[in-house]
Formats: sequence, structure tokens, C-alpha cells
Amino acid sequence: MKFSARGVLAALFVVVVAAVCVRLGFWQLDRLGQRRARNAGIQAATVMPPLTLSPAAFDSLRLRPEAYAWRRVRASGRYDQAADVVLRGKARDGMPGVQIATPLILADGRAVMVLRGWAPSPDGATADARSLRLRADTAITVEGLLQPIGAETDRGLPIAGRAGADTTWRRLNLLALRERRPGTELLPLSIQRLDSDLSDDPAAALPMPEISEGSHLSYAVQWFSFALIAVVGFLVMALRRGPARRAP
Repeated sequence: MKFSARGVLAALFVVVVAAVCVRLGFWQLDRLGQRRARNAGIQAATVMPPLTLSPAAFDSLRLRPEAYAWRRVRASGRYDQAADVVLRGKARDGMPGVQIATPLILADGRAVMVLRGWAPSPDGATADARSLRLRADTAITVEGLLQPIGAETDRGLPIAGRAGADTTWRRLNLLALRERRPGTELLPLSIQRLDSDLSDDPAAALPMPEISEGSHLSYAVQWFSFALIAVVGFLVMALRRGPARRAP
């Protein structure tokens, strides 16, 4: 059987397309596995009794922050609301908004960042954190979920066009946060304040993290189907063209 240069190129193209589709299918399966592991970790952590952020617990959390991800915790102290952090690009139920994070100063002078909640913002970036502050020097107890703070390079960009505008961040950054408070020991985890928290906070508390597998499995099936369609379609066309070429 002879193969034309055009047929060889077509076959190579189909092989490449099928290989890419298969690779994307396995990528989606890998993401599904990560999602399932995350869900299992959240479920296991959230059913455990809440920790109280005592000095001894602070030391344990500081040494092994990843081991306490999604664990419930209670912490008492006073907010340093002059050091609020605005996290931009945090839509909720289709509405653009921001999240407000504030250092909670504990009784021993150490601190933990509290992701206090969400507030609407027309552009998803501009927000006046002062309008979301609690009464000054109010002692408070917060309950929420622990989340490790990353050390990404993004330290936030000032909002242009407003004098004295709040600096917005894409995410909390441990190194930058510690630079802002050089004399304070900061826990490498934040507390995501939950709806169950009864503190009188004007920021809307965040819901429990969603436990679902998402669409990864269906996407994987689609990519594998595309690969199969490409290969089978090419073979069918090749078989049909064969008899046509041999016909007188």
C-alpha cells in the first residue's frame, strides 16, 4: 500500500491532535485527584474540634502550618484596623467585590491575619476599608478556618486615581505582611472567618469551602472522546479513499 506525502502529513496531524487531547484528558484526571484530596482534607479537618489559639497552639501552628490547613480555630484579641489589607478580584454570586483581611493582635503581642469577609466593589478592586471597620479597640473572638499564607511575589498594587487609596493585593503574602509589621511575630496561617462566627463585623463572612468534584471528570471524558473521534474519523476517511483510488 502506497501512502502519499499528503496522507502521511494528515496522519501525523491526527496523531498530534489525538496525543494532545489524551494529555489534556489525563491533566483533567490529575486535577480531579487533587480536588478529591482537597475535599477529603477539608472534610477531615472541619469535623475536628476547634483549636483555641493559645501561645502553645501558636507555636505548633507556626512550625507545621500545612498540617493545620482548614482546621477550625478560635482566636481572641484586638484588630489592628490601620493595617487592613484589601484583596481585589473576589467576586461572589456573580457580583464583583473585594475581601478584607486584618491583623488580630493576640494577648501576648503576636498576630494572626483574619480574612474578615467580603464587600461589594463595582470594579472588583476599589474599596474603602475604613467603612468596614469595627469600633476602635474592641476586644473580639473570631472563629474560622485556618489557611496557610503563601509567599508569592505579588505585594499588591496601589489603586490609581484616588488620593490616599487603599493598596490592593491579589492574595495574602507572608513576606510582605511581615515586612509591614517587623516587630510582630505573624502566624504563617490566616483565619477565614465563617458565617457561624457571631462577631459584629460589617464585612460579610465567607461561606464554608465548597465540597464538590467540579467538572474535571466530564472534561476528561470530552478530551478522550475528541482523541477517539480524531483517530476513528481519519481511519474511516482513509478506508473510504482507498477503494476510490483503485476504481478504474
